[in-house]
Amino acid sequence: MSQKPYTPIYGACVAVLLAGLVWVASGVEQRANAGNDVSVSPAPPQQDPGIPSPPPAPNLETFTAEVRPGDNLSTIFQRHGLAARDLHLLVESGQLGKELANLYPGYEIEFGRDAERNLVHLQYRPGPWETVKFQRVGDEFEVSTTVKEPDTIQTYRHASIDHSLFRTCQRIGLDDAFALRLADIFKWDIDMFLDIREGDEFHVLYEEQQLDGEFMGFGDILAAEFVNQRRSYKAVRYVDSAGNASYYSPGGKNLRKAFLRAPLDYSRISSNFSRNRLHPLWKSMMPHLGIDYAAPSGTPVKAAGAGVVTERSKSSSKGNYLVIQHGERYQTKYLHLSRFAPGMEPGRRVEQGRVIGYVGATGWATGPHLHYEFLVDGRHTNPRRVSMPPAEPIDAAERVRFDAATSALLGSLASHKQDRQLAYLSPLVPTGAD
Repeated sequence: MSQKPYTPIYGACVAVLLAGLVWVASGVEQRANAGNDVSVSPAPPQQDPGIPSPPPAPNLETFTAEVRPGDNLSTIFQRHGLAARDLHLLVESGQLGKELANLYPGYEIEFGRDAERNLVHLQYRPGPWETVKFQRVGDEFEVSTTVKEPDTIQTYRHASIDHSLFRTCQRIGLDDAFALRLADIFKWDIDMFLDIREGDEFHVLYEEQQLDGEFMGFGDILAAEFVNQRRSYKAVRYVDSAGNASYYSPGGKNLRKAFLRAPLDYSRISSNFSRNRLHPLWKSMMPHLGIDYAAPSGTPVKAAGAGVVTERSKSSSKGNYLVIQHGERYQTKYLHLSRFAPGMEPGRRVEQGRVIGYVGATGWATGPHLHYEFLVDGRHTNPRRVSMPPAEPIDAAERVRFDAATSALLGSLASHKQDRQLAYLSPLVPTGAD
């Protein structure tokens, strides 16, 4: 049998057959890869084994507890289901931990605990400016304190007396402690309990402490004017080069006098100075050479001026009494005391304002009161009418510094006062007017 020769048509058929076989093989491979779901994305970078992974954030529960009367930290922990072991760790964290024993009713304590009820942090404010925080680190608590500095705001107030200085201050948002400080500035010229009249007024420039816009307390009184029975008294605060603060008139006169206008607070005059008075016990006309200040028994009596105790004694008429000599010309006497302050012996030197005894009703007294006498050159004088000798004025060496320090304060007080008067006198402008 003869062999057929190779032809071009035969070669083309072979080529087509081989291409088909390659296509079929390729489809089978693709279907196999799809069934195995093989990812062709690049592998993620490997983390450095030397850097630990951050722990997952704890499921932290935060709550606040208020300290109740009779509470201590142990009872608060028990009430909120906190572990005694955590309390021990807190107390042993240092001096601030031990001070947790001094928690007072009204304090608010913030707690943070995890899902297993382990204490994570505790913080509270022992004062208006300070925050103390205990943060758990492993099996210990680290403590830190944050102290915020309050903002000092210069503030002005004015008021007319409608009943008393204290009620008037309360009406405009000033507390009793502020009223006492204001009274203390002018106490050598004005008896705030006896000389005040309805219609008197005051203007005061003072500092106010604020924290994050919230009122935190009153600062120093910087300048003030008090109009008592149409007479004006002005005061400005000055801190001298030695750091001593005092109040002066705008001209540099020290407001402090050698004697207080009255030797006690919170009183009323039950019997005034008189050369001819009907005695309440003997019902006859007798001179009353002093002033009787009615006050509750036990009210502190102060030395009207600096001096030396020359007599401490007791008699049937005077009861318990003290005599103080002030230099060569002045002498004061304090009668009917319930008792003497400690150390009030003859020869003892006392400063002005020092408590020397307490109001009582000893001797010829119909009720608790202080009988107070004021003598000048041995002659009895009405202490509410006599011109009190002044204290030393501003030192000449301080004068330039005084003027520079106080002029802005006095100018600010005058400006506020003028603005108030203009606002009071200006007619009301109708709404929408130009």
